[in-house]
Amino acid sequence: MYKFAKVLLGIVYRILFRFRVVGVENIPATGGVILCANHTAYSDTIVLAIAAPRQLHFLAKHELWNIKGLQWLFNSLGAIPINRQNPSMDSFKRTVKTLKDGRPIAIFLQGTRVQELDQSDAKAGVALFAVKGRAPVVPVHISSTFKLFSKVHINIGQPISFEEYWDTKVRTEQLNEIAGRVMDAIIGLGDS
Repeated sequence: MYKFAKVLLGIVYRILFRFRVVGVENIPATGGVILCANHTAYSDTIVLAIAAPRQLHFLAKHELWNIKGLQWLFNSLGAIPINRQNPSMDSFKRTVKTLKDGRPIAIFLQGTRVQELDQSDAKAGVALFAVKGRAPVVPVHISSTFKLFSKVHINIGQPISFEEYWDTKVRTEQLNEIAGRVMDAIIGLGDS
């Protein structure tokens, strides 16, 4: 289902928008990895999936599973439901297992759609998944108005390893620091 949707939407989006993807070689070809992007529009999920050569397992708000007929769709696409206000241990374990099984996940660093990138909006969830899942984080900056025939620019940065934290008890301040480093990288990609 994922491959079919990616091909179909890839054709449609490349007709409707002018795609430019830079740095796709920065996504490791194997192993667990987190693609962490900014999020300004609903279409960010689609363009990130189109740009990435591997199937991404998106973390998505659990409310989407309450929409009739969409639960099957999201499950078949490999999405992972997350309650943003009250994250469950089940979602956490499923996400970490996905990474440890060598599959990539995609996270939007601010947790929801936000027009401006602000250091204070960085959510520490990406840091926790990176440390517990023993996975590098690939920062991604998506830029577009998503108006018909407008440019969609996806800038993919180099992986950031947080291996020094893997075998330690990570404190909240350290998780926030990691999330801040990822935010800095995404902001930097938007400036380049």
